[in-house]
Amino acid sequence: MKIEPNNIQEALDLIFNVLNQGDSRYNDSEGEEILADFLINKAVTIEQREIPYVEIPPEDKTEVCYLKEVQWGEKSLAKALLKLEGFSDSEIKFERRFMDSRPDVITESEKKLISVECCSCRISKIINFLSDADELWIITRGIPSWEKPLSKDYLAEWFIFQKGPNWEERFNKLQEDKWEELKKVHSPIDDLMSEN
Repeated sequence: MKIEPNNIQEALDLIFNVLNQGDSRYNDSEGEEILADFLINKAVTIEQREIPYVEIPPEDKTEVCYLKEVQWGEKSLAKALLKLEGFSDSEIKFERRFMDSRPDVITESEKKLISVECCSCRISKIINFLSDADELWIITRGIPSWEKPLSKDYLAEWFIFQKGPNWEERFNKLQEDKWEELKKVHSPIDDLMSEN
């Protein structure tokens, strides 16, 4: 189901709930405003998908666990969902370098490049990763679909961010704005250059 916020406040609330998930380390008011603008102006789209029940083989827990035990459930779930999307085991990687960062899971085939973040996520990753990836998935903190929670409220959720129809226009404007801000920065080298 596509999620389309009607105003900036709805977009900011959505970003906070999906990306911050109550983790104050990921608070970024400037990043939230930029992403909210992208959502409102249809430069980025977000879709929430229902997580199907998936079986996770016991050996898979071991494979994912050695990287970051704290997220093994979400990473195993991401791997299972990627396999349902047609990716092979050899195409699914954990904690690999991508765009000056390390997504929790990343996969690339001839068809598509998908980056997956598990639990809370740095907000700037959305636009940064989408500049090169086809999709960025968020698997929220929660009980994976193969466990039996007391309530549906405890289940992990699956969100998919993609470039929207106005991506190029908004992304180029963002790059131009950043460049203009950089040109305003004054350094001692500027003084030396002006003396010559």
